[in-house]
Amino acid sequence: MEKSRTMKFVRSVCALFLLVAAGTTHGGVKLLDSFPKSGAELGETVTDVRLWFDEEADPAHSTIELMNSDARIPVVAIHTMGENDLMGMVRGSTPPGSYRLLWRATALNSDKISSGEIYFTIVESESESESESESESESESESERRP
Repeated sequence: MEKSRTMKFVRSVCALFLLVAAGTTHGGVKLLDSFPKSGAELGETVTDVRLWFDEEADPAHSTIELMNSDARIPVVAIHTMGENDLMGMVRGSTPPGSYRLLWRATALNSDKISSGEIYFTIVESESESESESESESESESESERRP
C-alpha cells in the first residue's frame, strides 16, 4: 500500500514536470522577418532595426542589442509600429564590418520569452570608395600645386 502511494506520487511529479517543460519549450513569439535580414550585406550604415513576429511583442519587456567586434552599439527607443513588430533606433556609427543583432522579446500580456541572433555585414559602398579616392587625389593635387 505504501509503495502504491509512493509510485502515484512519483508519477504525478513526473507528469507535472513534463507538462511544465513542454509549456516552456514551445512558447514565445516567433521571429518572422527582420531588417537587416540575417546574412544580409548592406552598402550603407544602419540607423534603425526592426523585427516582425507572429504575435504582438511587449516593447517594455523586450531588448535589442547591436554588436560590432564585441563593442556594443546602443539601440534605443524600442517601440512598435502596430504590426507585431519591435523597432529601435541605432545610436552610434555603424562603419563597414560584421554585426550581430541580439534580441529578446516578450509576448504582450504574457510571460512567454523568445530570443535570437541575426548576423549581417555592412560593406563599403562604391560611392564611399570613390569619394575617398577623389579626396585623396584632391589632396595630392593640392600638395603638387604648393611651392
